[in-house]
Amino acid sequence: MDIMLKMVNEYLDYLKYQRNYSELTIESYHREIQQFVDFLLREGIDSFDKVEYSFLRGYLMQLHNLGLSASTINHKLTSLRSFYRFLQKEEYVSDNPFLLIESLKMPQKNPDFLYVDEMIELLDSIETNTALGRRNKAMLELMYASGLRCSEVVSLTLKQIDFQNHILLIHGKGNKDRYVPFHEYASDWLQSYILEDRPVLMAVQNQEHDFVFVNKNGGKMTNRGVENVIDRIVQKYDPTKKIHPHTFRHSFATHLLERGVDLRTVQELLGHENLSTTQVYTHITNQYLKDVYDESHPRNQINEEK
Repeated sequence: MDIMLKMVNEYLDYLKYQRNYSELTIESYHREIQQFVDFLLREGIDSFDKVEYSFLRGYLMQLHNLGLSASTINHKLTSLRSFYRFLQKEEYVSDNPFLLIESLKMPQKNPDFLYVDEMIELLDSIETNTALGRRNKAMLELMYASGLRCSEVVSLTLKQIDFQNHILLIHGKGNKDRYVPFHEYASDWLQSYILEDRPVLMAVQNQEHDFVFVNKNGGKMTNRGVENVIDRIVQKYDPTKKIHPHTFRHSFATHLLERGVDLRTVQELLGHENLSTTQVYTHITNQYLKDVYDESHPRNQINEEK
């Protein structure tokens, strides 16, 4: 038990000091990991390395019996999957059994999205020791920073970027232009790629054009090329995840709404002609808020313990 507690505390320190997660996020991870530890101890398991796939089915059954929503269960699986990824990296466990557990299907068709911590982990997992790796990092950071469609990122040109004001001029669907901001972190990766790596890739076959993101031969990236990049990154990050280019756009919108950005602003940023198109994201955020409430309100917790 003491060894398990030590590992949990090391992970929480990792989230705080290396990942710079907020206190609320760390508390959420701690709560969900502790619930899992309590389950292990009740089942007579005193080591994280003894947990196998077959055992996790019992844990999932318990979560179902508690009447938890698919969204809540998926978030618990995400927390534990990430925790085991840390344990595996530190060589405390030999493998990650949570990689064999797929997320539950949501009861209604909502846009696919990642939780904030999942998105940050995915972006941080991108290898950046090559020119193509740094291109991938710059491209996906920009897609998440600005909620771009895949077609918009592959058609982006150098003159559409205003680095001084951190603004993109996007030519969207129906030839409708919109201005979209991007943050400084994405700007740093984008500038570094454009100044140092893009010229190297362009020189492979002496290409001359203004498209920002290029393939290994310096040609313009295609939608399929972006999909392939994401597939390779996700395969290394978490093969149970089904992530596509639109996941970055959906996550961008969901995370803004979760943090109180009004629907009209999100509509403008996404370039939706009708507000009803943007309103689909409110179903996600409303469920998220309900799950947080159900899990966090003291009265509700007291009732569950009875």
